Amino acid sequence: MTPRAARGHTRRFTIAGAEGHLITSAADNGSLGHVVVHLGKHGSTLHGMTDALSKMINLGLTHNVPLAEIAADLIGMAYEPRGLTNDPDIRIAQSITDYVGRRLALDYLPYAERAPLGLLTR
Repeated sequence: MTPRAARGHTRRFTIAGAEGHLITSAADNGSLGHVVVHLGKHGSTLHGMTDALSKMINLGLTHNVPLAEIAADLIGMAYEPRGLTNDPDIRIAQSITDYVGRRLALDYLPYAERAPLGLLTR
């Protein structure tokens, strides 16, 4: 049996100078299948919090929570680090969760599902 390779994407991002990675893989139908968020040094509080964020998003996806609902809960959360990003689609993020919610919505939701979230363009 040959292992199947998931289609994935790794995005390097910065929020107010804090560097991280958002790694996603798509299911066979093109929808979001799995998320990994890394920010901060291994063992740091920030790394632990982004690991927990990844696990909670994946738990929601596993239990068929719509991505639009997950993104709506993440978008708008405000805490440090916040500020300018290196992402031309998302110039300012209010937090890591805000950035992740916006990026996942832009990458995996059609316009009709992004519009109510205030994400009109890529």
